[in-house]
Amino acid sequence: MKAIFDIGANDGFNGLVFAILNPDTTVFSFEPNPHLEKIILRNKKIFENQLKINLKNFTLIKKAASNKKKKTFFYITKNHATSSLLKPKKKLNKYWTKNKDFSINRIVEWIKIKKKIKIETIKLKDFCQKKKINVISYLHCDTQGYDLKVFEGFGKFRKIIQKGVLESSIKSELSLYKDASNLNDLKKKFKVWGYKINFVDEFHKNNPERNVYFSNLEFKDKIKVNLPNERELRLFKRIMIKKTKIKDLISIFFLRNFFN
Repeated sequence: MKAIFDIGANDGFNGLVFAILNPDTTVFSFEPNPHLEKIILRNKKIFENQLKINLKNFTLIKKAASNKKKKTFFYITKNHATSSLLKPKKKLNKYWTKNKDFSINRIVEWIKIKKKIKIETIKLKDFCQKKKINVISYLHCDTQGYDLKVFEGFGKFRKIIQKGVLESSIKSELSLYKDASNLNDLKKKFKVWGYKINFVDEFHKNNPERNVYFSNLEFKDKIKVNLPNERELRLFKRIMIKKTKIKDLISIFFLRNFFN
């Protein structure tokens, strides 16, 4: 089976877009926060209705990925996007608390724990084996400081990942979470695993978090995967919040025909 993984799905947006653009690929969206299940399924229905398609290739997996199968706590924060298996720090670096940039400073409030729940984690090695997945053409991972643990859980299946993106803090002291990995940790592990870092993106000015785009040096056969550009992402956002414009009608028409 050829698959795309979206790990730490939040509202499901990225996984749903991958499913729309890659109708011949099964997209697995992993999200353990039970409060987001209805939101993800609602957004799926919106895309299906707006584009008049059936996203049979999209599957929500209500589990958290880790390097171990175990029962543990999941911390749900005031902003669901910052929820994590890692406990948010009680005392953040002054870079966050004293920053004059509102987009940075407001994260101090986002990261506060709303509640913690008991969940069971899975290893993606076991998941891939069970689902008989032989190619992961793209992997999108955003687990709030836990991404390296997720990759460790792939075991030998790391070699079937063609390319992807994950998020990392540039320094441990600037991380929002206890025991979170940083960019140097990532570089060391990727060198061992045979991954090449292609691009490190400062996705928001002054934010110490980075999107790290990588590819597998040992992956010989290139598998085509359709990824959205910035213009397309804006279009998909408008579709999801039901605020499309007249200029979007042609694009929506092509999307319908492309998927079907």
